[in-house]
Amino acid sequence: MRYVCVDDFPLLRQGLRAILRAEDGFEFVGQATSVNEAKDVISKSRPDVAILDLRLKDGSGLEIITEMKKINIGCKYVVLTFSNKPEDFMIAYDLGIDGYILKDAMPEEIVNAIRSVTRGKKYYDPAVIEWVLKKQNQHVEQLTIREQEVLAALGAGLSNKDIAEQLYITEYTVKKHVSRILAKLDFSCRTQAALYSSHMR
Repeated sequence: MRYVCVDDFPLLRQGLRAILRAEDGFEFVGQATSVNEAKDVISKSRPDVAILDLRLKDGSGLEIITEMKKINIGCKYVVLTFSNKPEDFMIAYDLGIDGYILKDAMPEEIVNAIRSVTRGKKYYDPAVIEWVLKKQNQHVEQLTIREQEVLAALGAGLSNKDIAEQLYITEYTVKKHVSRILAKLDFSCRTQAALYSSHMR
């Protein structure tokens, strides 16, 4: 598995390389400390995985993901960060990241997470999705049967149009159900509801 590391702290880049060097199947093909440098490195080396921080000296790692996904080089993107802020995770999740790992994770956790991503699975650090799940379980029983069906469809990644066709209802009705689900579960957006549903299946 060919990877690049994007972080503006030398010690963190070196630490990640040391961890992966000790494992079979990892090939280091480049590193970067800034947004522009990362775009160049990823474009030229075309790695299997880009492991990057959210905050760089000249911008955000999310900017890198946004731009590189337009090129569609088949690279997977794993965020490795100190930030466990829900808003940071949700923005990254909406961009379609493949993994989100906190930097205080154990080395074996980081290795297993990256391996899981290369096998086509998603990996989100338990600490960053706990906030989605911990306060919602007691509210699920408040949902009607239809709302539970819509919630399950959100977790499957269906659009309002797809949900309407699947449940034989109008898109307007779907929107009303989604609004009620968000209110009852105390979510701020449908992405949170979808993430919650997908992890409860």
